[in-house]
Amino acid sequence: MLRRTFPESAPLMDKEHLAATMIEQEVASFGSQGMLMSESCFGELPWNAHARRVAAGHILRGLLIRGRLQAAAFDVFMQLCRQGVCSLSSLEHPVDWVHTSKGDCFKWIRRMLCVFGGVRSDWHALQRSWGIPSTCRWHDYLTPLIWLATMIGRSFTSLDVVFDIIRLKDQLGRVDSDQLKALLLNQPDPDWKSDINLNRSKEWYGSMTFACWLPEAVDPSIIQQGFDDAAIALGKEFYSRLERVEMHYAKFFDISKDVFDADVQRGERDIRDWVRES
Repeated sequence: MLRRTFPESAPLMDKEHLAATMIEQEVASFGSQGMLMSESCFGELPWNAHARRVAAGHILRGLLIRGRLQAAAFDVFMQLCRQGVCSLSSLEHPVDWVHTSKGDCFKWIRRMLCVFGGVRSDWHALQRSWGIPSTCRWHDYLTPLIWLATMIGRSFTSLDVVFDIIRLKDQLGRVDSDQLKALLLNQPDPDWKSDINLNRSKEWYGSMTFACWLPEAVDPSIIQQGFDDAAIALGKEFYSRLERVEMHYAKFFDISKDVFDADVQRGERDIRDWVRES
């Protein structure tokens, strides 16, 4: 497990400066996006030079949690595309993160994903268990859920098969039996069809959440390379951002490479354990 207490005070200042530099780079990549109110304190800290240094450890904890959840959503969607029940073409259009569809199909997909524990997280309890104080927390974090539900809704061939693959992949946390029973009582309509324009904004304006690396508005030429080449390109871009956070987290909390690598199962960042402990 990667939760750690803060390092001794002597090397702490150097660690804070090093981490703050990386956090500042994330701020620069954020661009001119607005910020959702649900980001709360966590969304405000990185913009202040002093705050991103003194709160560097807490910001790194939040980035690791968010990055691992994004990785789970990313890996699940790649698997759905690999098995032909979704398509990478979903990624070509930007996402409207605020004005999402009110249609029955999209609402069912969101309910289906909320069967899994990683998507239903109690964010305050989870952050508290990682030692993130209330002055450094976010209120809610729906970005991976909205992204994955949108990409599924844009290109699914069978929602039943989509659910079965996600359940077998077992990367979004444990299935809640009560949520599952409620879902089974409300089966997907066989007449529902995917909609490539689902939750499509006219232009890219970002998720308005700090450190979102999930792909959207992807250049069609990347998708047209074919699944294998496109998946490599997309994975390289996504994981370069996550691995940078993981490297800084490991350095800050004095975690050896062997210990950190042991937590990564065959290249997949598993959220099941820390969700179970929340």
